[in-house]
Amino acid sequence: MMLKKTLASVTALLMVISATACSSEQPATSGVSSEVGSSVSSESPNSSETNSVPQSGTEANLRMIWWGSQTRHEYTQAAIDVFEEKNPGVTISPEMVSWDGYWQKLATQSASQDLPDIIQQDYKYIVQYTKNDLILDMYPYVESGVLNLDDCPESGWIAGEVDGKLTALCIGINTLCTMINPDMLEAVGAEVPSIEWTYADYEALCQTLVDNSASLGIDYADDAVQAAGTERLQYAFRENDLWFFNQDGSESFGWDKDDGKSIIVDVLNQEKRYVENKYTAPLAVRDEVTQNGIESLPMVRGKSAMASGVWSNQILAVSNAADKKFEILTYPFQTAARHQYMKPSQFLSVATNSDYPEIAMKFVNDFTNDIDMNMELKAERGVPISTVVQESLAATYEEDSVNKQIFDFVSAVTPIADKIWVPEPKANGAIITLTSNMFKDVINNGIAAEDAFESFYSQAQIEFQMSSTT
Repeated sequence: MMLKKTLASVTALLMVISATACSSEQPATSGVSSEVGSSVSSESPNSSETNSVPQSGTEANLRMIWWGSQTRHEYTQAAIDVFEEKNPGVTISPEMVSWDGYWQKLATQSASQDLPDIIQQDYKYIVQYTKNDLILDMYPYVESGVLNLDDCPESGWIAGEVDGKLTALCIGINTLCTMINPDMLEAVGAEVPSIEWTYADYEALCQTLVDNSASLGIDYADDAVQAAGTERLQYAFRENDLWFFNQDGSESFGWDKDDGKSIIVDVLNQEKRYVENKYTAPLAVRDEVTQNGIESLPMVRGKSAMASGVWSNQILAVSNAADKKFEILTYPFQTAARHQYMKPSQFLSVATNSDYPEIAMKFVNDFTNDIDMNMELKAERGVPISTVVQESLAATYEEDSVNKQIFDFVSAVTPIADKIWVPEPKANGAIITLTSNMFKDVINNGIAAEDAFESFYSQAQIEFQMSSTT
């Protein structure tokens, strides 16, 4: 049956109990073929029956690479064990790298045409890897039945399409959140804010926490995981009805220099003030979290009262590390209007240099559809895109469990979430580095925000130009 190109609502994707789809606006895509999926197998894979590639006894050694927490490493290895048990002769060798060094390692591997067969991908990089012909188009494998998307609403996988090719399959949906220690708020007589809280509410809460830092034993109010990077700027531009990157697929910003300078300078000065007031953690502390994993958040050790900018798929790892259930809120904004979005947490792609593309695609299929594997994965990367898997996982959750809390939070945010931007341009990796350096120049090095912006902007134009010619 032909797959329609009208996105089903992400709400339907994430409502675990009912899998009813309804219309919603989709992100901009290009070159979408209306015939994609016309040959998809009508039989949905389950925990014991999936497409039989490879044949039993096939000898194959594949590599899989991912970034993430220790919790993710353990869950992923357990799922790999299930796959290997069901596919005798196939071995999946893991390569686990922190986010901080992940893309550098992939760049080195791609230069030597030695990318792992199965690659965990991020929305920020799929355009770059597709245009550089480093990852395979999955549509032929959908048509042959190796990859089955029958139980996966189109809204769950269409974000992985670039230039008419499905080069990355979403393996979980999530959104940014703020984790708050309710005991600390209770100790200072503060209430947990509503889901529509603003930066004014945030600052008031931070000040209360800082005023009571000695009795609470905290160093600052908020770990502020995403507050000094492109994610923060993306939101700031959305609040001004602009896009940080151009949405037409070009290598450019979505704003003129004067407007962009005003917005970015305001954000830089705000974040500098937050660090100085001990509302947020020093950048060096945040860098340590990036290097050591989300379980190393100061909040886990009781050294802060909240952590804004945590992805919903990271809630479980943080809660496990702290052995505590936290309150979960949205990310704060300037107004009560929400501009946060439902984002594919990660994708899986198959390298073009793989010697075993069909086996790698079967692994992607089973990672998506196999219930036994997903029981081991525990939705740690986000809410799965398969409605069958969603229902199977939901049936196992206790009412007061963290997993149930995650599913409920994602479902609650979905109706008020803004639409996601198109995948970032090829220059995005360089822009991320430039953005990080700009925040450090202002917050750590005392450079004026206006001067830091000028340097950032001029270097970004060079990166865009280089990306446009490669």
